[in-house]
Amino acid sequence: MNVKFKLPKFGRNLTGKGWLKELLLTIVGTAIGVGLTFFVNDKVEDAHQRAAQRETAIMAVCDIDEITQGLKDEIQLEDSLFRVTMYVSTHQELIDLLPMDTLDMAFKYLYDDPTVVKEWTADTKENAFNSGIDTRMNLGNNQFYDNVQSCYYVRRSLMKVMEDAPMFRRPIGKDAYEDFLYELHSTAIDYDGVLLPEARRQVMKQVFAHKLTTLYIKRYFTRKNAYQNAVSKLERLNRENKLLMDITDEDIEKYIKQNSEHVSQQDLADLIIGTWLVNKDTIVYHADNTFERTWGIELQAQLLLAVEQKEVLLLIPTTILTKGQWELEGNLLTSYVDFNNAEMLSFDFDTSSFPQSALERMKDSLEIRKEMARKDFLERFRHQEMKADHVVSFDKSGNTMVWTFEETTPSGNKQTTSLQLYRKQEE
Repeated sequence: MNVKFKLPKFGRNLTGKGWLKELLLTIVGTAIGVGLTFFVNDKVEDAHQRAAQRETAIMAVCDIDEITQGLKDEIQLEDSLFRVTMYVSTHQELIDLLPMDTLDMAFKYLYDDPTVVKEWTADTKENAFNSGIDTRMNLGNNQFYDNVQSCYYVRRSLMKVMEDAPMFRRPIGKDAYEDFLYELHSTAIDYDGVLLPEARRQVMKQVFAHKLTTLYIKRYFTRKNAYQNAVSKLERLNRENKLLMDITDEDIEKYIKQNSEHVSQQDLADLIIGTWLVNKDTIVYHADNTFERTWGIELQAQLLLAVEQKEVLLLIPTTILTKGQWELEGNLLTSYVDFNNAEMLSFDFDTSSFPQSALERMKDSLEIRKEMARKDFLERFRHQEMKADHVVSFDKSGNTMVWTFEETTPSGNKQTTSLQLYRKQEE
């Protein structure tokens, strides 16, 4: 059977080996075209993968920063509630006379409230980080992957200690509290289920008479050390994380902006209004464009006792209140702080570490010296800068605000820095 094939025309008449050469060139050209297509597609896919890897890394770094800040807030809360509780403990005979706010703070410190959820314990982003297949390989940096896992292990370990260790076991459990409520007359509880003041005072008398309360108060330093150790580890590991993946403050700010799209339509001024926590400070922004800032400062003092020929080092926890005005133009927040009228709320000048001879020698003048030191520091504080500009942005929830601002380094160069503030939830 004779079969004839009709060869395709390539644009001109070819004879002999000419058509075969042209056909081969066409095939080679097609192969090169397909190869280039695959090459370009691979390059695009690689670029997408690298971008996804970097976003995953920044997400983890931001999450660990938030966990660290949450633990710092925990320390600050522990400190403030401990001081109040310690005062009530040493003045139990005054429980009938103390302000209810004071007793409520002490109760909050001692009661294991099952309704309280700590935001820093949420593991949503940890699960997201670990959900990818072969995350370690995809990130391309084993040390970074191990560091992140170590950070999350620090959190889980602390949560386990808080759940199981006696030092974290509050003296008032929910069952014991419920048993106490059952014993009360119905008139001692209002229609919202809240104890009336007289009944609350009776509760506190019973609580402070219990040995478990004394033991819990004594373990304050052990609890605080557990928090501080976790914070120290997280800060060290996350500094390494940022170096390993070359993540800058600008990268973090950009990530937060990209993940705040659904709040971008809201009025920034509305988002700013509220109470914000930053380091040891609290800032309250009001709708009338006024604000108050409570500064938590830990002064370091070196005192030379000439007679005793001894030097005493002191930490002086201090809180100062300032007021001011704020305005917003676009996303630029400008704060005018009235430092001239700053008020000192506390100045904890503890002289218990002084030699007994010095205390006796200065017993008539010690309070005067403390007051002079207090006035001297307050006067210096009142001569601070009066204006600050920050570019503001928010995360998706509207509960994290980022300040971006320019500052001058010791060498005189300008650098951009970012700072995260966390909204204080209403209790």
